[in-house]
Amino acid sequence: MSFVSVAFLCLVPATFLLYHATSRLALQNVIILAASYVFYGWWDWRFLPLLVGISLVNYAAAVLIAASPHEHTRKLLVFSAVAVAIIVLAIFKYFSFFVDSFATIAQHAGLKPNLPTLRIILPLGISFITFQGIAYVVDVYRGKHVAERDLVKFLAFKAFFPQLVAGPIERASNLLDQFSKPRQFTADHADRALWLLIYGYALKVVVADSLAMIVDTLFIPDQPFGWSVVLATIAFGIQIYADFNGYSLIAKGVALLFGFELTWNFRYPYWSVSISEFWRRWHISLSTWLRDYLYISLGGNRRGEMITNRNLMLTMALGGLWHGASWTFVLWGLLHGTALALWRKLPGGDEPPSTIARGAGWAVTMLIVFVGWFLFRAANWNLLVGMLSALRNWEWAPVHSAVALAVLSLAAPLMLLEWQLQSHGDYFLIRRPAWMKYPLFAALAAMTIAASGHVNATFIYFQF
Repeated sequence: MSFVSVAFLCLVPATFLLYHATSRLALQNVIILAASYVFYGWWDWRFLPLLVGISLVNYAAAVLIAASPHEHTRKLLVFSAVAVAIIVLAIFKYFSFFVDSFATIAQHAGLKPNLPTLRIILPLGISFITFQGIAYVVDVYRGKHVAERDLVKFLAFKAFFPQLVAGPIERASNLLDQFSKPRQFTADHADRALWLLIYGYALKVVVADSLAMIVDTLFIPDQPFGWSVVLATIAFGIQIYADFNGYSLIAKGVALLFGFELTWNFRYPYWSVSISEFWRRWHISLSTWLRDYLYISLGGNRRGEMITNRNLMLTMALGGLWHGASWTFVLWGLLHGTALALWRKLPGGDEPPSTIARGAGWAVTMLIVFVGWFLFRAANWNLLVGMLSALRNWEWAPVHSAVALAVLSLAAPLMLLEWQLQSHGDYFLIRRPAWMKYPLFAALAAMTIAASGHVNATFIYFQF
């Protein structure tokens, strides 16, 4: 059930009415859980047992860890829970990737291995579900959160439908704890939810899906023009941001309808003046997860420069692989890991000392980020090599002017609005007088409806 489907537009108001028809917290949690399972099962009912199974393993592991007085038993339990989660993720997401990679290496060595093949359906949101569960179990082990004994609360936390399939990757300290507290739906909740939903859908439908048509047309193995590669990469960089941030804002808005506060997953990343600042603003729930549960566990920056750089590279490479079973995603991660390691050596680091330095930092950061988006979008070697070969021809064709104008007409207003939101606050528009804000909201909604004819029902990050 996609956020841009009729089924979802029916599920949300139906759940809203049932949810707010009672003030009993336990019953509200049951309603959220039921709606979440309907939402997830709508895609494919076969995914539901997997979601429930993963949730029960996380629940049982945390309870056993909390009950065990022996450290070695606690370590064994947390290791087992994490191992089970990773094995499940590896089977569903990476089995074919590992088999194909091994077969390629063997063939280059002159061997012809007869390897098993499986046609495995990738469950939606499996990477997000897995990482959220690992974070919970590890937090219980580290003493950062108590083990939840109420099974309904925990299952609802694991399956909370606004953020189930594409995040944010919520920590128990934020989302799970809210299932134990009375929740309200106030006028402020309504105003904020309205803005988040209108803006989120506008980002998805007007910006991301419009750019998707350009990107899909230009990202082809036999692309003849270098300028097409550049324009396609810029368009994809804007598309993926509008698509993923649009999803995150819709998720946050829907959660507000039920009194829940989700974390911000994006904080205007394309205004970053360093690559580390970019990662503090981009997909925040993933970047902080990688920091807290992988980078720090590897030793962080506590063991000298060489080990720190190794940890950065390994963390970002695995972060790239988390996105997809392809070596181009690993290259994307290694590019960012290298940039993070090199940036640490620069004077001023994350805080360039002057306006000129900030401008230069922004330009270099965006260059790295958008080169990375080229690797990210070129999801296989054939496409990557084909697009790179186009860089030999820098002819400016008539179509390039039209494409550049289309990209600029979508990117420039977005960047200007985000500058205003960053400068004046995320909700500054809803604080404006009614005669000012509601016509703006209506205009954005009208644009979204008008553009919905070419809407793509899927979000990019659903595949991860």
